[in-house]
Amino acid sequence: MQQFKRQEGFRYIFNEPIEASFKLIQDGKFVDSGNRFPCKILDISPRGVKMFSEVKLGEYLNKATLQIEVQFVLDVTTIQAIGEVVWRKPFGRGDQYGILFQDQKEIDELIISEMKLRRKKEVMQSKQTW
Repeated sequence: MQQFKRQEGFRYIFNEPIEASFKLIQDGKFVDSGNRFPCKILDISPRGVKMFSEVKLGEYLNKATLQIEVQFVLDVTTIQAIGEVVWRKPFGRGDQYGILFQDQKEIDELIISEMKLRRKKEVMQSKQTW
């Protein structure tokens, strides 16, 4: 696994992590019959996510490049993005993972538009509580 430094325009950190799921991909094939595993997205940018999962990926990380297909909803649209696990850090009863999305322009744009919609709703809700 490589060292990785974030150098992006923006990264959004969620107050409440987003429920998500993922599938493991190794050598271009789904692992474990393509089963989905639960995870939570802690922060996001158009190029990747930091996620938490209690599912241990250690045995897969030591082999060839591990990719995952993450599925989540930021506002209304289900997003499926494929990325590479670039770092792992033990955290609580599981691990945090840094996922760098493959160059997928349509996913970049979808994440940005969904985050704008989500943020607009959050701002509107916070104004209503004043």
